[in-house]
Amino acid sequence: MSLLKKFDRYFEESIIAVIFSGMVILTFAQVLSRFVFNISIGWTEEISRYFFVWLIYLSAAMAAKHGRHIRVEIIDTFFPRSISKWFGLLSDILWVAFTIFVAFYGYEMVMMMMGHGQLSPAVQLPMWLVYSIIPIGYALIALRVLQGIIGRFRGDDELSEEEKLKRAIEG
Repeated sequence: MSLLKKFDRYFEESIIAVIFSGMVILTFAQVLSRFVFNISIGWTEEISRYFFVWLIYLSAAMAAKHGRHIRVEIIDTFFPRSISKWFGLLSDILWVAFTIFVAFYGYEMVMMMMGHGQLSPAVQLPMWLVYSIIPIGYALIALRVLQGIIGRFRGDDELSEEEKLKRAIEG
């Protein structure tokens, strides 16, 4: 498997694993310091909170990549596959349009925050870094939904799980 395919396949998962591990370690350190040593390390709570926010957006992108978002399947139930496929495409196009809209205005918000210079209370981290996950996360979601649309036109959604795994292994 080429480096680019590995990057595409494991991007969200890798970042999520690192951020989640950091969040667990920081939360454990905070609990340990409070209940064992009777001291509070305030910055661990703040960083854990920011890690959690980043996890949410990256996990949403990962769910979009794997087609695991909640969707209304009543159209799939009442209409034949040929018609419901087009409704699914329309739904995905609307989803991409929405995510691009949010990513654009999220980017504008981050640029505005960069100008204000607001800092987080405990760590003095520029708040635009925290809020930058909004345009990044929504851009990733748009990319993953677009990849899903392209995959459907290639016929990936009609493959069995075994065939998908075989295709992924072969690259």
